[in-house]
Amino acid sequence: MTYKPTIKTMKKPLILVLLLFICAFINAQEFTLGLKGGLNYYTIGDINSRGGSLPSKPPDELFTPNKDIGTQFGVYVNVEFGKLFIRPELNFVSSKNNYEFPNKTSIWKTSKIDIPILIGYEIFDPITIYAGPGFNIFNYTTLDGVQVTSFSDGGPDLEKTTININFGVMLRFGRYGIDLRYEYGLGETKEELLDIIRSEYGVNLVDLRAYQPNVLSLSLTIDVLRTADDNLGWFFSNLFRKNVCDCYR
Repeated sequence: MTYKPTIKTMKKPLILVLLLFICAFINAQEFTLGLKGGLNYYTIGDINSRGGSLPSKPPDELFTPNKDIGTQFGVYVNVEFGKLFIRPELNFVSSKNNYEFPNKTSIWKTSKIDIPILIGYEIFDPITIYAGPGFNIFNYTTLDGVQVTSFSDGGPDLEKTTININFGVMLRFGRYGIDLRYEYGLGETKEELLDIIRSEYGVNLVDLRAYQPNVLSLSLTIDVLRTADDNLGWFFSNLFRKNVCDCYR
């Protein structure tokens, strides 16, 4: 792998981002809390079957993954300064792909927690552009048919923490929005040997080729709460009282 971000290497940028957010929050002109959810396409690597899977096939076969639709949902905070904003998010992302092996299709599933920190600017109403780093924590990654043998210890064995860069555009209509985003992974995975059940899928020893992970996603957003700078303190001091929240109705 050309770059291997880990929890240790992620600590410093996360601390810097937290300090930046605190400073920004103190000087914010407007504060918004919202919810989001949508769909995604996740890009993974090709699989090369060693020695072919059927007698009539060539010595090696290459299988390119098909993209299935994944889902995501999460929360966000907008700290706004006029047309400029800082937007940390916490998203739960589930993605799917599949490989059409000779005997049976194998499903790839991935689940992760995504923490992007975005900086955006409203070009003109309703179009806003943004960019920023994202920190991923993978819960699991599985591929149907993979087995533990003397050749392979299972898998796919991918990094549990990664860093990506996000680019996107939002259309905002009052409290509602549409968010189109592209995530580009900064690290490339390692090529990995997998042992797949030949009798069921028609392939046996395969190489999961190295790839640069990226995600294309489309989300709908809704601002649940919005408050201006002159009543931020009022909001937090009254947050847990009844019927005093400066919320949308």
